[in-house]
Amino acid sequence: MTIIVSICGVIATLYTVYFIVTCFWGVLFRKKREIPVTQPTHRIAAVIAARNEAAVIGQLVGSLMAQDYPRELFDVYVIPNNCHDDTEAVARAAGAKIMTVDGPIHTKGDVLRKAFAQLSATGRYDAYCVFDADNLVDKGFFQATNDALAFGMEAGQGFRDSKNPFDNWIAGGFTAYFWFMDRFYCESRFRMNMSCHLNGTGIMVSDAAIRKVGWNTNTLTEDLEFTALCALNGIKVGWMSKARIYDEQTTSFKTSCFQRRRWASGSLQCMRQYVPKLVRNGSMMSIDMTMLFTGNLMCIIGLIPAIGTALGLLPFFIDHPWRILALVVLFAVYYAAFCAVCAVLYKWEGRLNKRAIPGIMAAPIFMASWMPCSIWACLTPPPKQWKAVRHTRGVAKPDIEE
Repeated sequence: MTIIVSICGVIATLYTVYFIVTCFWGVLFRKKREIPVTQPTHRIAAVIAARNEAAVIGQLVGSLMAQDYPRELFDVYVIPNNCHDDTEAVARAAGAKIMTVDGPIHTKGDVLRKAFAQLSATGRYDAYCVFDADNLVDKGFFQATNDALAFGMEAGQGFRDSKNPFDNWIAGGFTAYFWFMDRFYCESRFRMNMSCHLNGTGIMVSDAAIRKVGWNTNTLTEDLEFTALCALNGIKVGWMSKARIYDEQTTSFKTSCFQRRRWASGSLQCMRQYVPKLVRNGSMMSIDMTMLFTGNLMCIIGLIPAIGTALGLLPFFIDHPWRILALVVLFAVYYAAFCAVCAVLYKWEGRLNKRAIPGIMAAPIFMASWMPCSIWACLTPPPKQWKAVRHTRGVAKPDIEE
């Protein structure tokens, strides 16, 4: 048993070291890579899969129609699917083109596969930008996409921001998480000339990449799956720091747990389906994706030595109760340090104010809650049906009060 605990400890430690190095080395020690601004020449299609999103779809389309980009060079397509509200009418009134796709639709991946097939067949567009219906999009997104295409990117991830970071501690926790992924995961990898990964929304995919790879996804996380397909086909996912979108974060802890469990289940599906292929491929992109897909499994592997260590130290504290105080103090120091890091992220994004305090103070609890969600996904079958996340923040601009 001791040998098993030790092996798990070594594996978890090596994984943690890899993650820390790849997240911080580029930001701390590598020069920032700038994407030059170029003349707008590329034709872009915005693609939005929408299911019962009448409350928010109008504001998203409005932010896309207001882009600082030549109007003749972009179109906005909304694909309503399985809707029982006025999503189509609201989107059309805001200026979007309505696209219909045939056949049964079970996931967002199904919608995108069929939409890309139709749009690519026209030969009209150089790239496609994918958004969620609850988003708001910065007016410079399409220009940043144009610049990324001119820079040579075939796929790219935009800056995923939050339009409601101050609603409650759940929204604040999600906001800090996405800022961390933006600043340290994507930015660091881009500086080290590594591949980022697509993250659900604010995605750019070139028509050339669609023609080369296709959008043949079948897991719960079509974004991660397509990133794996890119790695297997030698397509590096770039980082578009100036292409910012504002995402609506859920304010329900229960909903957030179901959402994160679904993400973890999709990642595990990708692990089972793609890790053998990625390992055989052997490229740096493939190895990095392998590390990403095994993250949820590492939660369980890392938990084994943690429990073993805790049980081993239990007599130490029972025999000397006063030492519990030292443990409490140590925990408080770690908690305060985590909150300080989150405060730095809020300051970095210009959102550090009194309204941010609940999100900052509860951030360690929120981040710790990812582990049971990951373990839940590891120990149970993936959900069979997509569960809608209700969006209600139909606002024309994000909450960015300083």
